[in-house]
Amino acid sequence: MTKLLTFSIFWVVQASAVLIFFVPFAWGLVLLWAVSHFLRAIGLTLAYHRYFAHRAFQMNRVARFAWTLIGTAAMQKGPLWWAGHHVNHHRYSDRDGDPHSPMVSGFYYAHIGWFLNDARHERLAATNPVMRDFSKAPEIVLLDQYFAVPPLILAAVMYLVGGMPWLIWGFCLPTMTLSHATFAINTVNHLWGSRRFDTIDQSRNNAFTAFFAVGEGWHNNHHRYQRAARNGFYWWEFDPTWYVIRLMAAVGLAWDLQRVPGRIYREAAAVKARRAVAPSIVSILDAEIYQGVDLADEAEPV
Repeated sequence: MTKLLTFSIFWVVQASAVLIFFVPFAWGLVLLWAVSHFLRAIGLTLAYHRYFAHRAFQMNRVARFAWTLIGTAAMQKGPLWWAGHHVNHHRYSDRDGDPHSPMVSGFYYAHIGWFLNDARHERLAATNPVMRDFSKAPEIVLLDQYFAVPPLILAAVMYLVGGMPWLIWGFCLPTMTLSHATFAINTVNHLWGSRRFDTIDQSRNNAFTAFFAVGEGWHNNHHRYQRAARNGFYWWEFDPTWYVIRLMAAVGLAWDLQRVPGRIYREAAAVKARRAVAPSIVSILDAEIYQGVDLADEAEPV
């Protein structure tokens, strides 16, 4: 019954996005969509992904709760569930055990099916690093258990403030666009885009998904060096989540930001040089391509 209810609510919200054609249009409503989409996207990427799943930086408990609450309002289940499954994705990327690989299970299942109705992904093992390290924080466990409450509150507030136009443009439409922006990282970014690094999976960089998923579309970068607080490794790679993390660090709300080591940048240069004269390698473990390249760590370039 619970699974059927979850399935039904998900698709009702998805379908409700078409109601934008049945309410009066105003440019202010487009701005409302953008704020609701991108603010909750940063909550997901900053808290769920880079903090809980990858420990890419540290933040105080109040900031952690605030961003986790914003992320939970995205209607993509709880922070421990989300981050724990993401850890499994990296552990088994594009192999058996990956919760959402289009290579293993097909596009629909990798995009939506695993999220909605696969019993294998209802719970996480107690040994999962996210469960092990964060399941003792009562406020985070509360959000994980009652993940339906924040989006419900957001929907109610939108309706009470602005009626049906605000409900549709401030909740229904951005919840739909944000869900597919997130899911596209699992599918689009393993099928289409560029590969700066020859990782052992099919991760790819894609500027289009990076825009709507606030920096997560630099997925090949991320799979090569998961610990970094930034996914856009170069200044021209749009990564607003990284900009927010840096701003938090500037005012003392975040610290211990994990940088991209200099060896990763040199590796990117070595791969680019090699590709100019030879076919792409299959695995980053083919270390012979880096003969003569110093891979010692150093600070990332400004």
